[in-house]
Amino acid sequence: MPNPLVKLAMTGASLAAGYVGQKLLIAGWEAVFGEDAPTDQNVKQSAKDTKAVRKMAKKEGLTKEELQEIRDPEEDRPFWQAVLWTILTGVILQALREAASSGTRIIAQKLSGRRPSPNRG
Repeated sequence: MPNPLVKLAMTGASLAAGYVGQKLLIAGWEAVFGEDAPTDQNVKQSAKDTKAVRKMAKKEGLTKEELQEIRDPEEDRPFWQAVLWTILTGVILQALREAASSGTRIIAQKLSGRRPSPNRG
């Protein structure tokens, strides 16, 4: 039966690795491409901002054609960037989580495991 402290340490390490990995991926994306990463939060915020802009434009009396010309910047993102982000967040973050969990399991088992008495004769 696995030690509950080992399981707890593995879970914590996995969560921490996922969080740190996500932050590193976002920073790397912004450094390479010079734009916000297509995270779920950024995509939702972009849609919300576009909706607000359309609403204001409608209040100003723009026609339907002019309103349809207002596009969400996320719709103009190249398809390959969305695929690349999906691969990076799926594969790399999962690999980081697994590595952190595995390493933590090994270390925690060594630290918490019972050692035989040194004077066994």
